[in-house]
Amino acid sequence: MSVAEPRRTTVAIRRVLDTRDLKVVYQPLVDLKTKKIFAYEALVRSLSSDFDSPMSLFAAAVQHQCTGELGRIIREMAVEGCPSHPLFLNIHPAELNDKFVVQPDDPIFKHTEDVYLEITEGVPLSHFRLCQSILREVRGRGVYLVVDDLGAGYSNLKYIADLHPRVVKLDRDLIAGLVKDTRLFRLVKAIVVLCRELDASVVAEGIETAEELDAVQAAGAHYGQGYLLARPGFPPPPVTWPSAPKPEADSKGKPVRRDSKRL
Repeated sequence: MSVAEPRRTTVAIRRVLDTRDLKVVYQPLVDLKTKKIFAYEALVRSLSSDFDSPMSLFAAAVQHQCTGELGRIIREMAVEGCPSHPLFLNIHPAELNDKFVVQPDDPIFKHTEDVYLEITEGVPLSHFRLCQSILREVRGRGVYLVVDDLGAGYSNLKYIADLHPRVVKLDRDLIAGLVKDTRLFRLVKAIVVLCRELDASVVAEGIETAEELDAVQAAGAHYGQGYLLARPGFPPPPVTWPSAPKPEADSKGKPVRRDSKRL
């Protein structure tokens, strides 16, 4: 890294904050029984050429200790852009240190619908006590906790029991290629049962095929999210539920029955 690089990054992240060179897009979470939108997740996109992804944007914010300021701006934009639906909002681990989210004038407390704060499953491992304290405070004001990315790497299920999340989101790694009657399907189904026992609803993330959708429904997941149902967009996009595939037929037009087992 050149000597000028830190200075350039400082100027770039400050410019983003001062000019709000950002946009927020929304992706629906869909009730898998009613096929209706349950809520929208707000996702930030940088309009600055200095940051090619949300990860690089937040990495710069962490480096320059302005994560709390960035998160607050994103929450304000998210609430403004989707006033009439429940919202899922991502909280970066560093924001727990800044404690912006517990301020009485934070944008989440102005939203008239339910607010769900998403905290990645790995965060409580390093910020557990702080996380508990902050969540205890905001939960009392009608804000709910979502444990995100369950299944992405190390999972300590005890933290889910301790944090009492309203919702648990299963990572794409558990959903990719998921079909019924496999070992992975039985694992996902068991996780759903466990979450139900802990009074948490389950969202299956990253659904991209009709087979995955069918499997997560069979596993008992409450909600689904993914490109198959809707891509992130602005304004908040509608859901496109996939059509049921036509049954395979023989040369005489009669349905073909296949008795095969997946390993």
